[in-house]
Amino acid sequence: MLLLPFAVFVPGLGGGFLFDDYPNLVSDPHWRLTALTLDGLREALGNGFSGFGGRPLALLSFALDHLRAGPDPAALKLTNIALHALNTVLVFLLVRTLVELIPDREGATVTRDALFAAAVAAVWSIHPLQVSTVLYIVQRMEIGATTGILLACLAYLQGRRRQIDGQRSWTWFTGAVLATLAGLGFKESAILAPVFIAAIEVCVLRFAGPARLSRWLKLLFTAAAITGCLAFAFVVVPHFSAPGRYAFREFDLQQRLLTQGPVLVHYLSQILLPIPDRLVFYYDNFPLSRGLLTPALTLAAWTILAALAALALFCRTRYPLASLGVAWFFVGHLLTSNVVPLEIAFEHRNYLALMGVLLIVADAGARLMRRVHLDARITIVAVVVVATIVLTTLQVKTWAEPMRLATALASRNIDSPRASYALGRGLFEQSRDDMNSPSWSLAKQEFLHAARLGARSPLPEQALIIMHARDGTPLADDIWPRLQRKFAEHVLTAESEGALWQLANCRQLEQCPLDAQALFETFIVALERNPDSARLHSMYATFAYIVLQDPDLGIAMMREAIALAPTDAQFKANLARMIVCLPEHEDEWERLVSTVRLANRRGTYAEDLQEIERGYDNCAAQPTRSQAPQPPPERR
Repeated sequence: MLLLPFAVFVPGLGGGFLFDDYPNLVSDPHWRLTALTLDGLREALGNGFSGFGGRPLALLSFALDHLRAGPDPAALKLTNIALHALNTVLVFLLVRTLVELIPDREGATVTRDALFAAAVAAVWSIHPLQVSTVLYIVQRMEIGATTGILLACLAYLQGRRRQIDGQRSWTWFTGAVLATLAGLGFKESAILAPVFIAAIEVCVLRFAGPARLSRWLKLLFTAAAITGCLAFAFVVVPHFSAPGRYAFREFDLQQRLLTQGPVLVHYLSQILLPIPDRLVFYYDNFPLSRGLLTPALTLAAWTILAALAALALFCRTRYPLASLGVAWFFVGHLLTSNVVPLEIAFEHRNYLALMGVLLIVADAGARLMRRVHLDARITIVAVVVVATIVLTTLQVKTWAEPMRLATALASRNIDSPRASYALGRGLFEQSRDDMNSPSWSLAKQEFLHAARLGARSPLPEQALIIMHARDGTPLADDIWPRLQRKFAEHVLTAESEGALWQLANCRQLEQCPLDAQALFETFIVALERNPDSARLHSMYATFAYIVLQDPDLGIAMMREAIALAPTDAQFKANLARMIVCLPEHEDEWERLVSTVRLANRRGTYAEDLQEIERGYDNCAAQPTRSQAPQPPPERR
């Protein structure tokens, strides 16, 4: 169980960074621990991933990887594989325990139980769908959260066993709570651990124990379920249904919920028929459901899911393991297929939910082959495992090389703007800034294709503008207007903000002589659509200061950014760099620097403070401090 994931996934270590790896790992320097010191750990754990818990254990694991091997993506992926191997063992132990707890098992033996658990764990471990979790570096968060959930379930089962036997069990229940907290240190999805435990209790344990204990357990789980439903109905739903919650998405709350029916059925089809060409990674063009009959498959998908749920409920007593499998799949998607305005679909969301489907298939197979000789069973399981290894090996080989992966994903899903943009980005990097390289022109074609697909993201237009500015070829007349229209019609997102920052940064560093007037007009359009965005005001302030050569406007806009986000010290650091050499602002400069220093407890603004101090020293060496120098482009 430990060696199998390494044997299958290690050939994919060369795949490099991908998609969300860039904002979370490549563009963020704070997690890169270079020395095992208290200050270094404080900086690594105090910055980084979003989430109400901050995901400190995920950050710590990345920081220790950097300390061990530097920013090598292969080293980061190797840790993912190791954690996945641990999860494989935990799945084996969990399934074996579940099988042992099922009463009246016909023909049950230790060997058959172990074979059943090994088959489920092996296929779960090396299923082709797992490639986009294990070899997708940033999804260590999902892998680590799953470790916490599996440990919590195992601890709970051990506690219940001891409880049923009349032995002391509170230490195991405490362990389940601690395991859940550890999972939360990786990702918020570990909050589902109690729901998975409830599914096990209802489908397998059935509140076993003395009558008094059984009664108390039923009351406890019923009260917890009612409390959870009330919190969901009166806290979570109103929060995410408030106006503006979905403004940055191409869909609203109703469309998202309706679309999750087809999404879940699509996941089931990928699990049961895991052909690599069906694993497209990017689902930005997944058909949105605007009604039960728009498209018509929406109603069919929800009918299938309702039938599965009804069948699991009806067969709970006779087929407890299959019933648990259905519940496990639904619980695995309880957060990501709900009201939270996440992306419509991602393959890594099946990481733990996959086990539920495998339980159904394995339970059905075991019942069909109950009279088959054990050697024949082993042969059949071996054939299934080998076939799965072959399919996964093909997928791993694709993921093993960045350009091969980008080309495969773009060809598998030609209508995906993200897939096309990712291929263009890979070709652009492959050209190594050689404008005569075939990769340079091919990258332009991919960016143009992505732009024509009509997605909300301005990244394709941004890439085309920069490339044409750098090689001096004329830009199509509709690119700037199309870019500006996207900023005018949609609220600012992380992608659109990043695209505008890249354009401004390229112009500010004089790396590409793009049209400053068109960029100015784009800023104005974006500011009119997003008047409350502090980051946008900060970007415009730096652009006005450096490119428009208007220090007064730059300083005024940066002050506006500070007013919009008074607790964010980054904008104060940006303003301090602007006014460092202006004696009339000396008191304000000292207040700003003092505030930034106070906010630097975790080392977040250490580099900003160094630049500010260098700027001050340079100004002090000048005969007069009458004019501020051009500050460097702002940090993000």
